Amino acid sequence: MFLCSPGVSATRPALYDAGEWWSYGQLAKEVDRWAGLLQHSTKCLLFCFAQSSVPSVCCYLGAIESGHAVALLDAKLTPEFRDRLITLYKPDFIFGSDAPADYVAHNEPGLWRCAKTPEGSIHPNLALLLSTSGSTGSPKFVRLTAMNVSSNADSIRQALAIREDDRAIASLPLNYSYGLSVLNSHLAQGAAVVLTNDALTSRTFWDLIREQKCTSMAGVPWSYQILRRLDIDSLNVPRLQTLTQAGGKLATDLIGRFHETMARRNGSFFVMYGQTEATARISILPPGRLPEKLGSTGPAIPGGRLSIVDGEVIYHGPNVMMGYANGRNDLSLGDELQGRLATGDLGYLDSDGFLFPTGRAKRDMKLFGIRVNLDEVEAILRVHGPTAVIGRGEKLVAYCEHGNEQALNNLRHELAAKLNIHWQALDFRHIASIPVTSSGKIDYRTLEQL
Repeated sequence: MFLCSPGVSATRPALYDAGEWWSYGQLAKEVDRWAGLLQHSTKCLLFCFAQSSVPSVCCYLGAIESGHAVALLDAKLTPEFRDRLITLYKPDFIFGSDAPADYVAHNEPGLWRCAKTPEGSIHPNLALLLSTSGSTGSPKFVRLTAMNVSSNADSIRQALAIREDDRAIASLPLNYSYGLSVLNSHLAQGAAVVLTNDALTSRTFWDLIREQKCTSMAGVPWSYQILRRLDIDSLNVPRLQTLTQAGGKLATDLIGRFHETMARRNGSFFVMYGQTEATARISILPPGRLPEKLGSTGPAIPGGRLSIVDGEVIYHGPNVMMGYANGRNDLSLGDELQGRLATGDLGYLDSDGFLFPTGRAKRDMKLFGIRVNLDEVEAILRVHGPTAVIGRGEKLVAYCEHGNEQALNNLRHELAAKLNIHWQALDFRHIASIPVTSSGKIDYRTLEQL
């Protein structure tokens, strides 16, 4: 089975879902069954609208086993965004969502096959597509090979010292590169993952961690803001020994706090840095280097290398994507990056080779751990009138030349629903006139200074 540790016992627990444990032997058989369901004379594209469940995991692994390319997508995407992606990419199979009229049911509940002949060739090395802005339904996908995925899983397994007896809680979505890397790295070690769609704020989430004796949890900055209020020591989760953080910059006071908390529990708090374009992880800070290296995300993962060019973080490694795709025709493209990724992030390396990120060069930001492209959000909002969008701290701020307070509040909640994030992450403000530069472009620097 793809990603599975070759020496793992077939009887070892692999996945827990809906009250039932699946062993590695059972998982391998189910993945093989999915590979059989997807047999086709040509390489195909499958859209998997994923949930944290065994069927979604097996669909993902089965598609790669059968030689196809699979795009993991948010199961909560709005019909508008879903249909836009289906139109642009014309997937040959769809799982976990309603499908257009030209798709027919295909041998498995929730699995659909396009009745038309597959369109366009797909590069033989393409295995996985992940969205760069999962909640906006962006047409821009990262193109990854099976080697990208397996090499990054192995590097993470080593850097986090994952053991066979570890059990991770699936605290992040599988269509998010960070959440997927938790699954991949644990399968690569022969460890176990407890699948759940419960929220971090729900009692059932923590009951599950306790009952299934989970040893690790992954989180984004928002997760740790919540966990600070919940107080991990009062949650009665004694087996939870490893916490990992990525998906944006966490305040240094919280890093120090959680490092100290986990040290008292004889556990570990890992600060990490990554991008979907590098499959998941790029650098990982060993807990033993805190607080000495506070503010750093550590050295490059095993097999990778970091450099700084004109202030920009450059990463070299076997987990670097082939390139981007913006539609079906791009799926035939080969490796355009050759293992070198210009991250668009600013930073520096200290004398030990530890990375200290300092900012973002591109118009992207993280909201609750999900990368959002500000230009794409602007395009969504401009149908209502002139709009400019910036990121400020943990919030997305939209300046609008239109609408009264009530109209902007309604638009705020509408956008929050589309992005599948909490409305408090959005701030809508009326402005008499959006400032522009001498060339007529939006003057974002002036907006940032308001």
